[in-house]
Amino acid sequence: MKSRLNEYVKPWVNDIEAYIPGKTIEGYVKLASNENNYGPSPRVMDAIEKAKSVLHIYPHKDDDVREKIAGYCNTKAENIILGNGSDELLDLILKAFKGPCIGLNPSYSWYKIAAGILGEEYLEVNLNDDFTLSSEQFIDKSKRANILFLCNPNNPTGTVIPEDKLREILDENKITVIDEAYYEFYGKSAVPLLKKYDNLIVLRTFAKAFALAGLRIGYGIANSNIIDLLYKVKMPFTTNSVAQEAAISALDDLRYTESRVNKIIKDREILFNKLKQKFRAFRSHANFVLIDTTPIKSKEFYEWFLERGIIIRNLGKFNGFRGEYCRISVGTSDENRAFIRALEEL
Repeated sequence: MKSRLNEYVKPWVNDIEAYIPGKTIEGYVKLASNENNYGPSPRVMDAIEKAKSVLHIYPHKDDDVREKIAGYCNTKAENIILGNGSDELLDLILKAFKGPCIGLNPSYSWYKIAAGILGEEYLEVNLNDDFTLSSEQFIDKSKRANILFLCNPNNPTGTVIPEDKLREILDENKITVIDEAYYEFYGKSAVPLLKKYDNLIVLRTFAKAFALAGLRIGYGIANSNIIDLLYKVKMPFTTNSVAQEAAISALDDLRYTESRVNKIIKDREILFNKLKQKFRAFRSHANFVLIDTTPIKSKEFYEWFLERGIIIRNLGKFNGFRGEYCRISVGTSDENRAFIRALEEL
């Protein structure tokens, strides 16, 4: 019998390019997915151990986590929504608000994929050659869009958008999503702008600085009216009970996270300075460094390190840009030294 599968597929689904995560191989040094390889604090590990005793109960500490996050962000619990990673929150935003959408190129690929899944048009504006933003170009093209996606610091470039440019964009009064997944490595946030702009949504995650990538917990900060709308389209129980306990404990042990973040920032500068001796490297405000591997092909650069037990992220070419690119996450100091040793042999 001939398959009729394609008759039932939504017409835009076949055009979606699925998200491909960074490779993980047991025993290899992984510098591919911008994780915090130091891991969570001992206090968090104790909380995870204790959480095993309530696995038979549905997650029920949303309010406790929201209160704790509100204290961390200097806002109110009513301005916080939890998600299964900040990726779920992107999905909720696209369900609650009408497109078209617009983002930057290059930037986090999931914005475009998430929009495509829901059949929304997704426009892009190229960054400048040095991966900074031209707010004039972005604002001009965003007149065709309703939802604006900005990653700050931007993944994969590590570059940032100054507050004055963010204000210019917010003044357009469109739904503006500022993804601050790497906030802790930068130290500057758009959260204070919520007092003026009710069209702003800030997204953050516990996956990076807090080293809880495996538990998938993120949060959004916005006007309470937006938060209420997002909860209307949210499935129940998407942040699990172990993640909730871990998030609370992580925020109770900020000193641990700050010490690891400071170490990563220091090592980021060492890594950047080593890379720029051989390649065009871009100064980063996140926990990774982007390089143009020219004259080496990015695939060859990636494979050189893979053969030496180190996994980095091969990004290849960016549409509209010259060169080929790889992104190297900042690992532990020992892992970074292993990478630098291999780099010096290249």
